[in-house]
Amino acid sequence: MAAEIHSRPQSSRLVLLNKIEGHSDGVNAAVLIPKEDGVITVSEDRTIRVWLKRDSGQYWPSIYHTVSSPCSCMSYHHESRRIFIGQDNGAVVEFLISEDFNKMNHVKTYPAHQNRVSDLIFSLESQWVISTGHDKSISWMSTQSGSMLGRHSFGSWASCLQYDKDTQHAFVGDHSGQITLLKLDEQTCSVITTLKGHEGSVGVLYWDPVQRWLFSGASDHSVIMWDIGGRQGRTLLLQGHHEKVQALRYLPLTRQLVSCSADGGITVWNMETTREEAPQWQDSDSCQKCEQPFFWNIKQMWDSKTLGLRQHHCRKCGKAICGKCSSKRSTYPIMGFEFQVRMCDDCYDTIKEEDRTPLATFHEGKHNIGHMDMDPSRGLMVTCGSDRVVKVLISYINCSYYL
Repeated sequence: MAAEIHSRPQSSRLVLLNKIEGHSDGVNAAVLIPKEDGVITVSEDRTIRVWLKRDSGQYWPSIYHTVSSPCSCMSYHHESRRIFIGQDNGAVVEFLISEDFNKMNHVKTYPAHQNRVSDLIFSLESQWVISTGHDKSISWMSTQSGSMLGRHSFGSWASCLQYDKDTQHAFVGDHSGQITLLKLDEQTCSVITTLKGHEGSVGVLYWDPVQRWLFSGASDHSVIMWDIGGRQGRTLLLQGHHEKVQALRYLPLTRQLVSCSADGGITVWNMETTREEAPQWQDSDSCQKCEQPFFWNIKQMWDSKTLGLRQHHCRKCGKAICGKCSSKRSTYPIMGFEFQVRMCDDCYDTIKEEDRTPLATFHEGKHNIGHMDMDPSRGLMVTCGSDRVVKVLISYINCSYYL
């Protein structure tokens, strides 16, 4: 009998199916094998493991391979069964996995970086492996010849990467909080623009090539959606985490964003609704409500014989205000504020109760989440982190769309 198709998910919850244990150090990446009951993991313990689900319902390693240096990241291409592993020593190693997932053969080693590889992507169309590293650079290499094609350096650690195969644009997030957009060519690259919005290091990026939206998560606990395709500089701020955001996945059929943070928080954002941009914070030497001077406004303090006040900002209007004029707190989900934030008294009075209706749901992964992968067609999610545990979950966030 055909499943009923719902216009919105009927429930939003995660159920633990399996825990995979056995690593002796943190697990830096875990991916679900499409159309297989399998998971691939790479770890600080220098192992690459392919776990297949047995008749007992438990996952056991069918491949256990040790390399010379801790594994920091990976890119797996299922159609060709090629897997690329970034290492702490700066090398990228390519393997070919057998059809039965019981054997893995070494193909090439790429001298990509002088320091730890932070992220990498294999592009079948370009026949490139693109990587970023703690040597403050992005490099792209030919998988046919194994040679370096190009390299570009940044001012700080390059921490994460996304790539648009159609336009050969790369997005690189770095430790300073910036995201650089580059156009890669065979031998050279050009910097298109730099995106600035985070107040902490950017830890993860996710690119949706259809909507042409870029999502970024950072140590400032926030997620930003950058509307690249709109070409209007539109950004949406999403604040729904208490710790640094380390994993992102956009689900285009349900128009939902899934974000995970270091404390195990999993937030599911409704991106179908019309949202408002958060305002830019305004600059002022005095409160824009009561006109009392801020503590650096020496002249007005002297003229009025008053002590200066500390500056705050209303999250709804962006005005610079003092603490007395911003004593209220409220959520405002349409602007991305799922937790209570500072509001000026005037803005607080304009918010109706229905304006506080959440536009996100919150879940607990119950372990540190450093990396996450999803298979929406099966409703599966896998998470891993520094606690050495890999969790396979059934996600009722979006299953009804794919049944």
